[in-house]
Amino acid sequence: MEDKKVLIIETSIKLFASKGFTATSVQEIASECNISKGAFYLYFKSKDALLLEIFYHYSKEIQLKTEEIQSLKLDPRTKLIKQLSVTFNEIIKHRDFIIMQIREQAIPFNKDIETFMQKMRFDTYFFYKNGLLAIYGREIEHIIWEITVLLQGIFKAYVDLIIVEGVRFDIDQLCQSIVKRMDFLVKGFSQSGVQPIITNELMNGVIPQGFHNNQIDSIIHTLETIEKENSTENIRVTSSVLLEEIKSDKPRTAVIKGMLSNLENEEDFKGIAGQIRTSFLI
Repeated sequence: MEDKKVLIIETSIKLFASKGFTATSVQEIASECNISKGAFYLYFKSKDALLLEIFYHYSKEIQLKTEEIQSLKLDPRTKLIKQLSVTFNEIIKHRDFIIMQIREQAIPFNKDIETFMQKMRFDTYFFYKNGLLAIYGREIEHIIWEITVLLQGIFKAYVDLIIVEGVRFDIDQLCQSIVKRMDFLVKGFSQSGVQPIITNELMNGVIPQGFHNNQIDSIIHTLETIEKENSTENIRVTSSVLLEEIKSDKPRTAVIKGMLSNLENEEDFKGIAGQIRTSFLI
């Protein structure tokens, strides 16, 4: 991103947080950036467009930090705890800006922002789902969406306490506690025999097919990386066969299911195996 564009974004974040979105004019943003009002419009067609770019800016920051954690040689539980911690800390960092949006109801209703918000919701669903699958594997296939939505609800409840009520938590301790609660939920479902309300079929009706296709693209990318970088021949061959089936017009679920057992025998690949199972309802 161009330096000038970043400057406008970062300056406007501070102004919006201190003065409010409505009260801050384009001229004031331009003046603070030492540029002309015309120069502002070279980068953003409106203040609403700038706000949308701020949302993208925030989400990208979180995404980069969580992806960095994902690349570390850590067990899945530690990764999820650290990724939740990053998200909480980013929210706390921009608390004043978020409060401004709540007070002013500053998010304008237009198609671009509506589409962005929808994508963020779906991204969050899959972030939690994939993190949980990496921890519990096949044990939670039948309840994965139920646990995913419950985790999202728990996270949001703590965000409300932090943002609205100003409660301060030890974030590392909080995230460890949240993930521990997932253990209780998983155990409770397995012991009680209670059937999930939020099923694969239900979520397939909520999440558009196009977004599902993006998840398949992500699975393909992960398998290609495994095929290229893993030193174990068995895993490389497994990845190759899975790629061939997943990329085909008519994937054979029996073949995919057979190959997944090879991945699930290795701790490092339980997460991707779980993603494949839920994506193909195996």
